[in-house]
Parts: sequence; structure tokens; C-alpha cells
Amino acid sequence: MNYCKANLLDLLAIEQLEKDCFPTEAFNRRLIKNLLVSANTAIFKATEPTGKIIGNIVGTTKKENSTSVGRIFSLCVLAGHRKSGVATRLVQLLEEEFCLRDIKKIRLEVCTLNNVARAFYERLGYQVMSDILPHFYHDGTDACVMVKRLP
Repeated sequence: MNYCKANLLDLLAIEQLEKDCFPTEAFNRRLIKNLLVSANTAIFKATEPTGKIIGNIVGTTKKENSTSVGRIFSLCVLAGHRKSGVATRLVQLLEEEFCLRDIKKIRLEVCTLNNVARAFYERLGYQVMSDILPHFYHDGTDACVMVKRLP
């Protein structure tokens, strides 16, 4: 598996990956393009030796009360490549990037019904906050907020 930052040449492949992983919540092409060119965003991809993208992570940064905060905006890995360490490595790469940008806290939202994703993030040191975001997803399901402090 190869890992590196994504760029505009990956636009269509990332769009397809989003559709494959999140049929009802997929990012559209315009949003992906804007994320790929934004200085406040980091996107890493995992590729097979053939060059096919099989996973990616999107992280954004913003200022909150004069402190920069990171956000895992999206993490997707094709079903056939899950539980092989790809998602863990993508999260590690994004965390390293956030450390380089002097980010001290990372936040993410996860569906309250997605116990697999919540357990995955907990294994990586993320903690569920008391915040529940009602009707966060298009299908009306709620999300919980998870946070991790960086050194």
C-alpha cells in the first residue's frame, strides 16, 4: 500500500470512492475540488500498487477562540480493504500533518449508530464528548462528537 497527499488529479477517483463508501452522504465533485485546493485542508490517499485509490482521509482546520482546531471531515476505505490497517495509517498521517500545523485538538463526528467506527476511533485515543448532534446526517440519524488532544 502507498500513502501520500491527494491532489486535483485525484478528483474523480475520490468522488467515486465517496460514492462507494457513503452512498447517501457522499461529497459532491465541487466540494471535493474545493477541499483539494484549500490551504486549510489536508487529504491523504491510500493506493494499491496499480495506483487505484482504495481509501482517503480529509482533514480541515479552523480557528476557535484563537486556537487552531483540526477536524476529520471524512475517512473512507473500500469494503474489501477494511480491517487491514489502511484507516489507521490514514488517521496517523493526518494527525502528523496536524501536529506540523501546530494543531492541539482534533474533532470528528460519527453516527451514533455506527459502533464499529466509534470503537475504531476510541482505539486511536478519541473520546466521545457529551455533544449529540441531532439529525446530523441526510437520513436524519444523529451524530456524536469525538475529540483527541495532540501533544
